[in-house]
Amino acid sequence: KKHNKTTTKIGILFIFFVFFLFVFLLIILYRIYNKPSFMVSTIIEKKDIAVRGDIISKDNNILATNEKVYDVAIYQNYINPNKFDLLINLLSIYTSLPRSYFIDKINHSSTNRVVILKKVPFRVVKNLRYLSTILSLKHVFLRNKKNNLIYGLDIYERPSKRVYLLKDTLEPALGFTSVINNKLVGRAGLERYYQDALQPKQDGVILGYRDVRNNIIYDNKVFIRHRKDGDKLLLNVNSVFQRKVELMLDKMKQELNATEIITAVMQSNTGKILAIASSNRYNPNHITNINNLKISHIQYVYEPGSVMKPIILSILLQKNKTNPLEVLNAHNGVFKLTKHFTIYDDEPFKWLSVTQAVIHSSNIVFAQLGLRLSPLEFRNGLLQFGFAKRSGIDLPYEYRGILFDLSGFKSKIHRASMAFGYGLQVNLIQLLKAYNTFNNYGVMITPKIAYKYGNNLVTTTKKQVISPVIAQSVLDILRKVVLYGTARSANIKGLFIAGKTGTAKINKRGKYIEGLYNSSFIGFVNDKTHKYTIATLTIKPGKGHYYASQSSVKVFKNIVDIMLEMNMLKKNKGE
Repeated sequence: KKHNKTTTKIGILFIFFVFFLFVFLLIILYRIYNKPSFMVSTIIEKKDIAVRGDIISKDNNILATNEKVYDVAIYQNYINPNKFDLLINLLSIYTSLPRSYFIDKINHSSTNRVVILKKVPFRVVKNLRYLSTILSLKHVFLRNKKNNLIYGLDIYERPSKRVYLLKDTLEPALGFTSVINNKLVGRAGLERYYQDALQPKQDGVILGYRDVRNNIIYDNKVFIRHRKDGDKLLLNVNSVFQRKVELMLDKMKQELNATEIITAVMQSNTGKILAIASSNRYNPNHITNINNLKISHIQYVYEPGSVMKPIILSILLQKNKTNPLEVLNAHNGVFKLTKHFTIYDDEPFKWLSVTQAVIHSSNIVFAQLGLRLSPLEFRNGLLQFGFAKRSGIDLPYEYRGILFDLSGFKSKIHRASMAFGYGLQVNLIQLLKAYNTFNNYGVMITPKIAYKYGNNLVTTTKKQVISPVIAQSVLDILRKVVLYGTARSANIKGLFIAGKTGTAKINKRGKYIEGLYNSSFIGFVNDKTHKYTIATLTIKPGKGHYYASQSSVKVFKNIVDIMLEMNMLKKNKGE
């Protein structure tokens, strides 16, 4: 009997236990399936948004970086009515915005959650986070009775803002970004070319339980994934040198009354671009002049004029079609190639050697020399020097220029004209790359503005296009152009300076316009330990400055003076 009574009691207790367990489960299921929409999970996720990589100059100045920005919201249903004025007053004090701004934001919102500030910089957010603590202590916000949480200031991160600390320095080559699909995307220049490297790799995440003040509890259950930012892009450009060159170009643009002046300075043996400057720039923090967005170094193509003569000469020398001492008839400055096509020289000579023809920039002599090349030899020679092809510089949207197909080279007029720089179109970086072969033992090297992104080195390509002997022969002739010819004003005692001038009329709708010129000077400056190639172009200089000797040669010399000032060159006292 005692055993039966004990069994009965256990059975009754078991039935009660099962009943209460059943009721408890029903309550839980009811709450799960009938959870109010305003209830919030006890687990909170916070994102740490990855940022775009910085762009840094050779001298460790940050050219492009990011500023984290935040939006700030409040839940107006949880504002303590008795503390509304205190909230408004404190927000006004901590943001320096008028009270009326916040009152209007709250009063004109039809939703509980009101975004009161957008794109707030981190320096302001630090103060607002401190304010959030003060508001909690002052009980400005009410507790949610359903989940026991306090909804205070909701400060959350937005996609970062791109900031250019040196404003228009290195523009337009540096480029700019814009927000597309809530992400920063490079739109031009280096920002565009290295988009894949610079873009953020992975956002960081912190996932864990929250406390009553809506903060994550950092216990052993918290999940943390660290963010991975975009790669840093390291440049060959020295920002101080770049800026000095830019300010000089600004002055020269005014002095020469030019539309634009552009230049690029390259280390001859490595292809490293040390400066790539324009007089026409923009501030990427606040772009107002869209005409300056174009990178004229690669996107302005033009007939180069007489700077093509050393290129043509090197092709001729490579094909054994002439030699520097050969003497040709210069026709006293007037040469009738065909019945309807006459060529003129600015300086009339009866006879000129090939070397003298370069020094005095004789179109007549080079027209005759150009005709010695077959159509195929002429065209392939120009292609070998990289014309009608992208230069390979690390900038996007490069224009290839224009070169006749093989049938066009069959015309005597076309071949004669191209020999002195008309009838084809090039960009300045193509000329820089081609000329550099003369100062680099006949080896063509691809110019590069950047040298590293992340752990990856920027690679360049090298190609022997002419023999070292021919390269030295042309370089010696270009030295004489500076000593005795059209570029005498570029010479500086104690330095090896060589180069060639080019002045070409601008063709509009099939006609060459009087008074519209492009003036170029492509040259070299070497000391005992350094070798540099410098390309300059003055676009549409004003009256009295048309000739390259009056414009681009001056720009070149000013650049060399800056390089001496910055100890990038050292004069040889023996010269």
